[in-house]
Amino acid sequence: MSKRYDVAILGSSFSGSILAAILASQGMSVLMLDRGQHPRFAIGESSTPTADFLLEAIAKRWNLTTLLPLARWGTWQASYPQLTAGKKRGFSYFAHHSGQPFSDNAQNENSLLVAASVNDALSDTHWLRADVDHFLFQHAQSQGVEAFERCEKIELKQDPTWNIRWQLPIGNKHTTCDASANWLIDATGAGGVLAKTVGLQAHDHQLLTQTGALFSHFQDVASWDELQQQAGNDSTIQPFNSDDAAQHHLMENGWMWVLRFNNRCASVGVVKPTSYWEQSNINNQDLLPTWQHELSKYPSLQQMLAPAEMKRPLQFQRKLSRIWSSASGDGWAMLPTTAGFIDPLHSSGIAHALSGVYRLASLLLNAEYDPTAWMQYGLDVLDEVHWIDQLVDACYTALPNFDCFCMAANFYFLSAIDAERDFASSLSRQSSNISHDDLPSFLSSQKTPLRHAVATSIRELKVLAHSSNSESIAADDRARWIENTRIRIAPWNWAGLGDREAHNRYARSAAEK
Repeated sequence: MSKRYDVAILGSSFSGSILAAILASQGMSVLMLDRGQHPRFAIGESSTPTADFLLEAIAKRWNLTTLLPLARWGTWQASYPQLTAGKKRGFSYFAHHSGQPFSDNAQNENSLLVAASVNDALSDTHWLRADVDHFLFQHAQSQGVEAFERCEKIELKQDPTWNIRWQLPIGNKHTTCDASANWLIDATGAGGVLAKTVGLQAHDHQLLTQTGALFSHFQDVASWDELQQQAGNDSTIQPFNSDDAAQHHLMENGWMWVLRFNNRCASVGVVKPTSYWEQSNINNQDLLPTWQHELSKYPSLQQMLAPAEMKRPLQFQRKLSRIWSSASGDGWAMLPTTAGFIDPLHSSGIAHALSGVYRLASLLLNAEYDPTAWMQYGLDVLDEVHWIDQLVDACYTALPNFDCFCMAANFYFLSAIDAERDFASSLSRQSSNISHDDLPSFLSSQKTPLRHAVATSIRELKVLAHSSNSESIAADDRARWIENTRIRIAPWNWAGLGDREAHNRYARSAAEK
């Protein structure tokens, strides 16, 4: 059997499935291939206002009304209560010190809460990816996408003739066929299935951030807010409950994420430099001792996880950070999180993937192929990965100086908020039909003055960190850097981030959604 398609998509996670659904809904013939099968475990579970804007724009522009409720916590719960999700009002951060219970003061010098929505109904979400990816995979099929799971054989052959670009011999235990397609999109994430075929090189060594993670899902993780209230600290529930957030528990050389779902389950993981993991002599066959060792250093984290039951075996990724040498070429392209990924610190993965979905769908559905725009897409994506790398690396450089970390985290927030304002403005001018050319750059990556200001402050921070005789930068140097940076980023600081009078509590940061 042989069948010809307009587009073949490798990988059927949420981004591959949404792109496939868009294209099929507009009359293109689409084949989606995957080595695995839904439902399945995945991380990359935290959305952001940028992700919400993009998902809403995708649903409205291409009339995929089934997707629209997923852009808000309130509409998600009203429309799809069967799909497990978590409420995400914003970002919360807590600075821990080895061997000591967590403590804070009236100025919140060891904690930071940044809101991403004004109320619960409009809040972002944590996605239980097994549920959401499966739902979106089925939605793609309902739009006419032909899906092929459990592929035991996927060969990629570039056809030298111009009437067809790709030959795709595929098969599983049930059937085999020789498919062909004009366009090939790699949505396999870390799999990078396409890279070898088109001769790409891994440029991971170019990245500033080099981290790995140990993680799993847990049942009945204790409420951090309740534990803090029991200890006499009521500050974690203003301006929102810190449990209803992407919770970051900072360590001297890394951090722990806690993302809570509405089924008493939580995603929990520890992220530390790859060099740290390499020195830890991890036994990949038995990861529990390493997990217990990491928790044992931080009494309050140990207390929070004490009642929890691990729902699935621990998983370990020694290296999260990666990037390929190209992201688009003749007849092919990668979605952003396949082209490169840095680290989960800023929850940028879902939004970046959706931005690629929007752009690639626009390009593929253009009446005429624009080779310049196609290649520019790939260049932009790689530049965005490097921009995310700078933003994340700044935060790792700031550790364990929490006041510096808060200012370094602001680089991400002001970039995201600035881009969200542009997105809201574009939506108000053009309804939902934003063209590829008019789509705001991801995290304001193409705003040179903003990037220059951030880069200048990061260079100054690195000098201070390098010249310090201890892990902690001198207090006077920290204060001077923070004040200089606050002045430098003022033109883009729409939310007043870094205001000393705010005491690390920001009730409103996102653009109107």
